[in-house]
Amino acid sequence: MPYYTGRAQRFDFQVYYQGTWYSDTSQYFGLASSGLSQVEFTGSSHKNDVGWRFRVRSDYINGSSGDTVNSTTYGAWKYFTFTN
Repeated sequence: MPYYTGRAQRFDFQVYYQGTWYSDTSQYFGLASSGLSQVEFTGSSHKNDVGWRFRVRSDYINGSSGDTVNSTTYGAWKYFTFTN
């Protein structure tokens, strides 16, 4: 995402349960001058976490991401599954 003073990107995090995607967390992260932010997702080693499906995407929300320079845009979903 292009850097702009005060800009942050929002990460949307969802979990898949019984055929439906459920919103879990949305959080804003500031951008470095390179236009990147680094976020790490971790799970527990508990056996009940294995097999859970998740997805995450990065968004720019006009007015909520720290500026009003662009229109609201949503990134593509990235999918992953916890394994042992």
